[in-house]
Amino acid sequence: MNLQQYLTTAWEQFGAILVSYSGKLFLALVIIVLAYIIIKIIDLVIRKVFDKTPFDRSLELFVEKLIVTVLWIVTFVVVLGVLGVNVSAIVASLGIMGFVVGFALKDTLGNLASGVMLLFYKPFKLGDYVQSGGFEGTVKGISVSACTLRTGDNKNIVIPNAVLWGKPLVNFTANKTRRIELILSVSYKDNLDKAMKVVSLVLKKEKRVLLDPPALIAVQTLNASSVDLIIRPWVKTKDFKAVTFSLTKALKEACDKNKIDIPFPQSVVYMKK
Repeated sequence: MNLQQYLTTAWEQFGAILVSYSGKLFLALVIIVLAYIIIKIIDLVIRKVFDKTPFDRSLELFVEKLIVTVLWIVTFVVVLGVLGVNVSAIVASLGIMGFVVGFALKDTLGNLASGVMLLFYKPFKLGDYVQSGGFEGTVKGISVSACTLRTGDNKNIVIPNAVLWGKPLVNFTANKTRRIELILSVSYKDNLDKAMKVVSLVLKKEKRVLLDPPALIAVQTLNASSVDLIIRPWVKTKDFKAVTFSLTKALKEACDKNKIDIPFPQSVVYMKK
């Protein structure tokens, strides 16, 4: 058989195969076109639904891409089945591959899952001051894999979402008001009523201290060298640090002015002759 005869025979065989598969190819093409249209419609419906929900846009994009990807994988498997391919083996292979990939990327997938939970439940938002996993700072970035905090000394910390979601998280700016807690130690020789009145006057002079709820001024502890007064005024969250610093300075000055002693730790030693 010369080359021309070989090519002719090969072409005839290819034509026969093409004719035998023409129906299946046409059906597969129809499935792909229909799948494309249906997936586009589903994607559009999902976007319309998300437009009416308060979810974070990063979470919405993640869910959209995940659904579209799954739908195309299903379409791919269906098309192979129409073409006569043994899809059961492919499905089994995909399952094994998914297990291997999931095991290899368990940390990454854990961060993604935690990111979805953070974006869904929203325990904090951009601009909030939070503390978790030994880190604290202002939230500057939120994604499905990690969050970025900016510390008080202007350093950026990128924290995997699994760390934030897997440990207790404190949001210092979630509410509009916060309570300051200060301890003022006075000596045993000082009059406690006088000391508490001086504290009350200091709080009244600080205009950023809220009247409702009222501040608490009480005797907390009888220490070895001092009596501790606990002072708990309420302020707006944005004023928390500024008022804390201001009250600390004002209390020291008021004690000096009113001859109220702020003792330091001391011990009394008795000597026998």
